[in-house]
Amino acid sequence: MRSLCRSAPLGAVNDNYRMLTVRRIKQRPTLAIAPVEGDGEILTAALRHFGRYGLAAAAKARTEAIVAHAAGDVEGRDRWIAICRQLDRRMASSCELTLLTEDD
Repeated sequence: MRSLCRSAPLGAVNDNYRMLTVRRIKQRPTLAIAPVEGDGEILTAALRHFGRYGLAAAAKARTEAIVAHAAGDVEGRDRWIAICRQLDRRMASSCELTLLTEDD
C-alpha cells in the first residue's frame, strides 16, 4: 500500500509518558498555586480566552501572567497561570517554575 505523504512519520507517540518519567527521576519540588475562585470560573475564562486568541491562547495567557508578576499582581498572576494550565499544562508549569524561582 502506498503512503500519501512519504515524509510524514508513521508512528504516533504520546510524549506525556516520557515527561512523567523524567519528572520522577529529577524529583523536582512541586510548586503549587492556590486555586482561584473555583475551577468552573477558570474553565469558562480559559474557553473565552481560547475563543479570542485561538491556538495562541496559552502563550498569550503566559505573557499576561509574566506581566502581572512584573507588576506585583499576585492574584492576577495566579489567575493567568491557572488559565494557561487549562490550555497547556506544560507551558503553565514551566512559567510557574520560572516565576516562582525568580523570587528566591
